[in-house]
Amino acid sequence: MKKFLQFFATALMVVPMLAVAHGPTRQQVKESVFINAAPEKVWEVVGDFAGLHNWHPAVASTEMKNDKVRVLTLKTEGNPTITEELDKLDDEKMMLVYTIEDMSVVKTITFNSQDTPYYTLPVNNYKAWLTVKPKDGGSEVTWKAKFYRAFMANPPVPEGQSDEDAVKAIEDVAKAGLNNLKAILEK
Repeated sequence: MKKFLQFFATALMVVPMLAVAHGPTRQQVKESVFINAAPEKVWEVVGDFAGLHNWHPAVASTEMKNDKVRVLTLKTEGNPTITEELDKLDDEKMMLVYTIEDMSVVKTITFNSQDTPYYTLPVNNYKAWLTVKPKDGGSEVTWKAKFYRAFMANPPVPEGQSDEDAVKAIEDVAKAGLNNLKAILEK
């Protein structure tokens, strides 16, 4: 019994330390919108990997480096870029899968005596799925993304680089895009 109590006491001390001593955890965002338009019409816009600037309000331009790599230039100060690679485009399933390969550094700060870059988005290892499905005589467009926060080291985390900041940024990107897509296609 004494050994069990010692083990239990030790476990109670170690578990909280383990919870604090880890890097970021994988986050997920999933946003959907109903569009009163045929799925084929919606997919014609969403499935155009070279045309994100035609419907996402934050994107100024899309430059195709080849048939699978695009560079998005954003409308924000300094016109930062995001380089994305097309992983899968399935016209039959109306699904597009892509990953972020590179982003502009928009600023660098010193945090814990180290230079810490702030990227266009506060995310790392980002992968997303865009799908169009028939629903109620129209279409449901879903934008799902999985990612880590940009700051991959253990806490403390610099301001604007937390899991919550990463989730909010991606929610904002998806909502802005989906809402504008709806507005364009329902005109």
